[in-house]
Amino acid sequence: MSKQVIYRQSEVKYPVADQAQNLRDLIGVSQPRAMKLITIASGKGGVGKSSLSVNLALALTKLGQRVLVVDADFGLANVDIMLGVNARYNLSHVLRNERQMSEIIQEGHGGIRFISGGSGVIELLRMNDDQLLSVMQGILTLRDPADVILFDLGAGINEHIVRLILSSGETIIVTTPEPTAIMDAYALIKTVSRESLKHPLRLILNKVEDTRESTTMIKGFCELVKNHIGSEITGLGHVNYDEDMSGAIKRQMPLLLSKPNSVASGQIMDIARSLIDIPTPQPTSKMGRLFAKLFGA
Repeated sequence: MSKQVIYRQSEVKYPVADQAQNLRDLIGVSQPRAMKLITIASGKGGVGKSSLSVNLALALTKLGQRVLVVDADFGLANVDIMLGVNARYNLSHVLRNERQMSEIIQEGHGGIRFISGGSGVIELLRMNDDQLLSVMQGILTLRDPADVILFDLGAGINEHIVRLILSSGETIIVTTPEPTAIMDAYALIKTVSRESLKHPLRLILNKVEDTRESTTMIKGFCELVKNHIGSEITGLGHVNYDEDMSGAIKRQMPLLLSKPNSVASGQIMDIARSLIDIPTPQPTSKMGRLFAKLFGA
Protein backbone atom coordinates (compact mmCIF):
# COMPACT_ATOMS: atom_id res chain seq x y z
CA MET A 1 0.00 0.00 0.00
CA SER A 2 1.22 3.49 -0.81
CA LYS A 3 2.46 5.43 2.19
CA GLN A 4 1.22 8.68 0.78
CA VAL A 5 -1.78 9.89 -1.15
CA ILE A 6 -1.02 9.89 -4.86
CA TYR A 7 -1.89 13.08 -6.67
CA ARG A 8 -2.56 12.53 -10.33
CA GLN A 9 -0.81 14.85 -12.73
CA SER A 10 -3.99 16.79 -13.42
CA GLU A 11 -4.51 17.43 -9.70
CA VAL A 12 -1.27 19.37 -9.18
CA LYS A 13 -2.77 22.75 -9.97
CA TYR A 14 -0.06 25.19 -8.98
CA PRO A 15 3.24 25.54 -10.87
CA VAL A 16 6.23 24.73 -8.70
CA ALA A 17 9.10 25.69 -11.01
CA ASP A 18 9.20 29.21 -9.63
CA GLN A 19 8.89 27.90 -6.08
CA ALA A 20 11.94 25.70 -6.68
CA GLN A 21 14.05 28.62 -7.89
CA ASN A 22 15.25 29.57 -4.41
CA LEU A 23 16.31 25.99 -3.81
CA ARG A 24 18.17 25.89 -7.12
CA ASP A 25 19.92 29.15 -6.28
CA LEU A 26 20.85 27.78 -2.86
CA ILE A 27 22.26 24.61 -4.39
CA GLY A 28 24.26 26.65 -6.89
CA VAL A 29 25.83 28.70 -4.12
CA SER A 30 26.24 26.09 -1.39
CA GLN A 31 26.84 22.80 -3.16
CA PRO A 32 30.47 21.82 -3.79
CA ARG A 33 31.02 21.02 -7.45
CA ALA A 34 31.98 17.44 -6.69
CA MET A 35 28.79 16.75 -4.75
CA LYS A 36 26.00 14.81 -6.43
CA LEU A 37 22.51 15.72 -5.25
CA ILE A 38 20.14 12.96 -6.34
CA THR A 39 16.43 12.60 -5.67
CA ILE A 40 14.89 9.13 -5.80
CA ALA A 41 11.17 9.11 -6.57
CA SER A 42 8.32 6.84 -7.62
CA GLY A 43 4.83 7.37 -8.96
CA LYS A 44 3.35 5.01 -6.37
CA GLY A 45 4.26 3.17 -3.21
CA GLY A 46 5.22 -0.48 -3.02
CA VAL A 47 7.83 -0.43 -5.81
CA GLY A 48 10.79 -0.86 -3.43
CA LYS A 49 12.06 2.72 -3.71
CA SER A 50 13.25 3.13 -0.11
CA SER A 51 14.96 -0.26 0.10
CA LEU A 52 16.63 0.48 -3.22
CA SER A 53 17.76 3.88 -1.89
CA VAL A 54 19.32 2.28 1.18
CA ASN A 55 21.09 -0.44 -0.81
CA LEU A 56 22.26 2.08 -3.39
CA ALA A 57 23.77 4.13 -0.56
CA LEU A 58 25.62 1.03 0.64
CA ALA A 59 26.84 0.29 -2.89
CA LEU A 60 28.15 3.83 -3.32
CA THR A 61 29.89 3.58 0.04
CA LYS A 62 31.60 0.36 -1.06
CA LEU A 63 32.84 2.29 -4.08
CA GLY A 64 34.52 4.83 -1.82
CA GLN A 65 31.87 7.55 -1.83
CA ARG A 66 30.83 9.50 1.25
CA VAL A 67 27.05 9.17 1.24
CA LEU A 68 24.30 10.91 3.17
CA VAL A 69 20.73 9.61 2.88
CA VAL A 70 17.96 12.10 3.59
CA ASP A 71 14.61 10.47 4.24
CA ALA A 72 12.47 13.08 2.52
CA ASP A 73 9.25 11.13 2.89
CA PHE A 74 8.38 13.78 5.44
CA GLY A 75 6.27 12.48 8.32
CA LEU A 76 6.16 8.92 6.93
CA ALA A 77 9.84 8.06 7.08
CA ASN A 78 11.24 4.51 7.38
CA VAL A 79 14.87 4.61 6.25
CA ASP A 80 15.97 4.45 9.89
CA ILE A 81 14.10 1.16 10.34
CA MET A 82 15.73 -0.34 7.24
CA LEU A 83 19.13 0.64 8.61
CA GLY A 84 18.42 -0.98 11.97
CA VAL A 85 18.25 2.24 13.97
CA ASN A 86 15.57 3.67 16.23
CA ALA A 87 16.01 7.30 15.21
CA ARG A 88 16.25 9.54 18.25
CA TYR A 89 16.08 12.79 16.31
CA ASN A 90 14.52 13.84 13.02
CA LEU A 91 13.89 16.96 10.96
CA SER A 92 11.07 18.09 13.23
CA HIS A 93 13.67 18.77 15.96
CA VAL A 94 15.43 21.13 13.55
CA LEU A 95 12.18 22.89 12.63
CA ARG A 96 11.47 23.44 16.33
CA ASN A 97 15.04 24.73 16.85
CA GLU A 98 15.71 21.95 19.34
CA ARG A 99 18.67 20.53 17.40
CA GLN A 100 21.10 21.64 14.71
CA MET A 101 21.16 19.72 11.43
CA SER A 102 24.53 18.17 12.26
CA GLU A 103 23.10 16.82 15.53
CA ILE A 104 20.36 14.75 13.89
CA ILE A 105 22.65 12.84 11.54
CA GLN A 106 22.75 9.21 12.64
CA GLU A 107 24.61 6.15 11.45
CA GLY A 108 23.14 2.79 10.49
CA HIS A 109 24.36 -0.52 9.12
CA GLY A 110 27.42 -0.30 6.93
CA GLY A 111 28.30 3.11 8.35
CA ILE A 112 25.57 4.79 6.29
CA ARG A 113 24.84 8.30 7.57
CA PHE A 114 21.24 9.37 7.33
CA ILE A 115 18.79 12.05 8.37
CA SER A 116 15.36 10.84 9.43
CA GLY A 117 12.29 12.55 8.07
CA GLY A 118 10.30 11.51 11.12
CA SER A 119 7.34 9.14 11.26
CA GLY A 120 3.89 10.37 12.27
CA VAL A 121 5.08 14.00 12.56
CA ILE A 122 2.31 16.10 11.06
CA GLU A 123 4.29 19.35 11.07
CA LEU A 124 6.75 17.85 8.57
CA LEU A 125 3.90 17.17 6.17
CA ARG A 126 2.82 20.81 6.48
CA MET A 127 6.18 22.49 5.89
CA ASN A 128 5.93 25.77 4.02
CA ASP A 129 8.41 27.04 1.42
CA ASP A 130 10.55 28.90 3.95
CA GLN A 131 10.84 25.85 6.21
CA LEU A 132 11.74 23.60 3.28
CA LEU A 133 14.37 26.11 2.16
CA SER A 134 15.78 26.21 5.69
CA VAL A 135 16.00 22.41 5.80
CA MET A 136 17.82 22.28 2.46
CA GLN A 137 20.20 25.02 3.51
CA GLY A 138 21.02 23.15 6.70
CA ILE A 139 21.80 19.97 4.74
CA LEU A 140 23.87 21.61 2.01
CA THR A 141 25.98 23.65 4.41
CA LEU A 142 26.97 20.82 6.75
CA ARG A 143 30.61 21.03 7.84
CA ASP A 144 31.17 17.37 7.03
CA PRO A 145 29.88 17.19 3.47
CA ALA A 146 29.12 14.13 1.38
CA ASP A 147 30.13 13.13 -2.13
CA VAL A 148 26.58 11.97 -2.79
CA ILE A 149 23.36 13.05 -1.08
CA LEU A 150 20.41 10.75 -1.79
CA PHE A 151 16.96 12.18 -1.11
CA ASP A 152 14.48 9.33 -0.70
CA LEU A 153 11.23 11.13 -1.58
CA GLY A 154 7.71 10.15 -0.68
CA ALA A 155 5.66 8.11 -3.12
CA GLY A 156 3.21 9.83 -5.43
CA ILE A 157 2.99 13.40 -6.66
CA ASN A 158 2.68 16.58 -4.63
CA GLU A 159 4.24 20.02 -4.66
CA HIS A 160 6.96 19.22 -2.13
CA ILE A 161 8.06 16.22 -4.18
CA VAL A 162 8.09 18.07 -7.51
CA ARG A 163 9.88 21.04 -5.95
CA LEU A 164 12.64 18.83 -4.54
CA ILE A 165 12.98 16.98 -7.83
CA LEU A 166 13.42 20.21 -9.77
CA SER A 167 15.97 21.42 -7.25
CA SER A 168 18.22 18.36 -7.44
CA GLY A 169 21.00 17.61 -9.89
CA GLU A 170 19.24 14.54 -11.24
CA THR A 171 16.34 12.26 -10.40
CA ILE A 172 16.01 8.49 -10.39
CA ILE A 173 12.49 7.24 -11.07
CA VAL A 174 11.87 3.78 -9.61
CA THR A 175 9.08 1.62 -10.97
CA THR A 176 8.21 -2.03 -11.49
CA PRO A 177 6.88 -3.88 -14.55
CA GLU A 178 3.38 -3.73 -13.01
CA PRO A 179 1.07 -1.68 -15.31
CA THR A 180 -0.22 0.57 -12.51
CA ALA A 181 3.34 1.36 -11.42
CA ILE A 182 4.34 2.16 -15.01
CA MET A 183 1.33 4.48 -15.44
CA ASP A 184 2.06 6.32 -12.19
CA ALA A 185 5.75 6.70 -13.08
CA TYR A 186 4.64 8.19 -16.40
CA ALA A 187 2.31 10.60 -14.59
CA LEU A 188 5.14 11.74 -12.31
CA ILE A 189 7.49 12.31 -15.25
CA LYS A 190 4.76 14.23 -17.10
CA THR A 191 4.24 16.50 -14.08
CA VAL A 192 7.97 17.18 -13.68
CA SER A 193 8.44 17.73 -17.42
CA ARG A 194 5.60 20.24 -17.48
CA GLU A 195 7.75 22.38 -15.19
CA SER A 196 11.12 21.57 -16.80
CA LEU A 197 11.88 19.47 -19.87
CA LYS A 198 15.61 19.72 -19.17
CA HIS A 199 15.72 18.12 -15.72
CA PRO A 200 17.86 14.93 -15.90
CA LEU A 201 15.70 11.85 -15.35
CA ARG A 202 16.88 8.25 -15.10
CA LEU A 203 14.86 5.07 -14.76
CA ILE A 204 15.34 1.93 -12.67
CA LEU A 205 13.03 -1.03 -13.24
CA ASN A 206 12.77 -2.91 -9.96
CA LYS A 207 11.43 -6.36 -9.00
CA VAL A 208 12.08 -7.74 -12.48
CA GLU A 209 11.37 -11.42 -13.16
CA ASP A 210 12.35 -11.54 -16.84
CA THR A 211 15.71 -9.90 -17.52
CA ARG A 212 15.31 -9.86 -21.30
CA GLU A 213 11.84 -8.37 -21.07
CA SER A 214 13.10 -5.63 -18.76
CA THR A 215 15.57 -4.35 -21.37
CA THR A 216 12.77 -4.05 -23.92
CA MET A 217 10.44 -2.44 -21.39
CA ILE A 218 12.97 0.20 -20.32
CA LYS A 219 13.72 1.08 -23.94
CA GLY A 220 10.02 1.28 -24.82
CA PHE A 221 9.19 3.42 -21.79
CA CYS A 222 11.99 5.89 -22.55
CA GLU A 223 10.82 6.17 -26.16
CA LEU A 224 7.23 6.70 -25.01
CA VAL A 225 8.28 9.54 -22.72
CA LYS A 226 10.32 11.18 -25.46
CA ASN A 227 7.61 10.90 -28.12
CA HIS A 228 4.62 11.93 -26.02
CA ILE A 229 6.11 14.24 -23.37
CA GLY A 230 9.21 15.50 -25.13
CA SER A 231 11.46 14.77 -22.17
CA GLU A 232 14.63 12.69 -22.28
CA ILE A 233 14.85 9.85 -19.76
CA THR A 234 17.62 7.27 -19.77
CA GLY A 235 17.57 3.75 -18.41
CA LEU A 236 19.90 3.30 -15.45
CA GLY A 237 19.35 -0.43 -15.09
CA HIS A 238 17.11 -3.06 -13.59
CA VAL A 239 17.06 -5.12 -10.38
CA ASN A 240 15.72 -8.66 -10.33
CA TYR A 241 12.98 -9.70 -7.95
CA ASP A 242 14.61 -11.25 -4.90
CA GLU A 243 12.73 -12.86 -2.02
CA ASP A 244 15.68 -12.05 0.21
CA MET A 245 14.96 -8.34 -0.27
CA SER A 246 11.73 -8.63 1.72
CA GLY A 247 13.50 -10.76 4.30
CA ALA A 248 16.26 -8.18 4.57
CA ILE A 249 13.71 -5.47 5.35
CA LYS A 250 12.11 -7.63 8.05
CA ARG A 251 15.52 -8.31 9.60
CA GLN A 252 16.49 -4.63 9.26
CA MET A 253 19.63 -5.72 7.46
CA PRO A 254 19.96 -4.41 3.85
CA LEU A 255 20.44 -6.91 1.05
CA LEU A 256 23.94 -5.69 0.16
CA LEU A 257 25.05 -6.67 3.66
CA SER A 258 22.97 -9.81 4.20
CA LYS A 259 23.31 -11.22 0.64
CA PRO A 260 26.18 -9.31 -1.01
CA ASN A 261 26.73 -11.99 -3.68
CA SER A 262 23.11 -12.17 -4.85
CA VAL A 263 22.18 -11.22 -8.41
CA ALA A 264 20.13 -8.24 -7.17
CA SER A 265 23.06 -6.97 -5.08
CA GLY A 266 25.33 -7.17 -8.11
CA GLN A 267 22.83 -5.25 -10.20
CA ILE A 268 22.59 -2.50 -7.58
CA MET A 269 26.40 -2.29 -7.53
CA ASP A 270 26.34 -1.85 -11.33
CA ILE A 271 23.78 0.95 -11.01
CA ALA A 272 25.98 2.64 -8.40
CA ARG A 273 28.98 2.45 -10.76
CA SER A 274 26.92 4.05 -13.51
CA LEU A 275 25.93 6.89 -11.19
CA ILE A 276 29.53 7.84 -10.53
CA ASP A 277 30.81 6.84 -13.98
CA ILE A 278 32.83 3.79 -12.97
CA PRO A 279 32.91 1.12 -15.71
CA THR A 280 31.21 -2.15 -14.81
CA PRO A 281 33.72 -5.04 -14.60
CA GLN A 282 33.15 -7.50 -17.44
CA PRO A 283 33.72 -11.28 -17.17
CA THR A 284 36.86 -12.21 -19.07
CA SER A 285 36.37 -15.95 -19.50
CA LYS A 286 33.81 -17.63 -21.76
CA MET A 287 32.28 -19.33 -18.73
CA GLY A 288 32.08 -16.01 -16.88
CA ARG A 289 30.36 -14.33 -19.82
CA LEU A 290 27.93 -17.24 -20.09
CA PHE A 291 26.92 -16.99 -16.43
CA ALA A 292 26.59 -13.22 -16.73
CA LYS A 293 24.25 -13.68 -19.71
CA LEU A 294 22.19 -16.37 -17.99
CA PHE A 295 21.72 -14.55 -14.72
CA GLY A 296 21.69 -10.96 -15.93
CA ALA A 297 24.74 -10.06 -13.84
